Amino acid sequence: MTMITYQESDRSRRQSSFVSLIRPALTAVFGLRDQWRRRQTERMLEGLPAEIRKDIGWPTTNAAPHRR
Repeated sequence: MTMITYQESDRSRRQSSFVSLIRPALTAVFGLRDQWRRRQTERMLEGLPAEIRKDIGWPTTNAAPHRR
């Protein structure tokens, strides 16, 4: 039976440590981007006429939780 093993080079070790350092920052940036897109979508939906919001099942402004 033949066993194949791969050795990690110094370059790949440096890249993986760099990725592990930057991953939390990227996660935060992507989270902020998603929140911004969600708020933009909510604003757009709230701007629609009441009849259309009712047809698509969007809650009324009074029923929606208040956000700052």
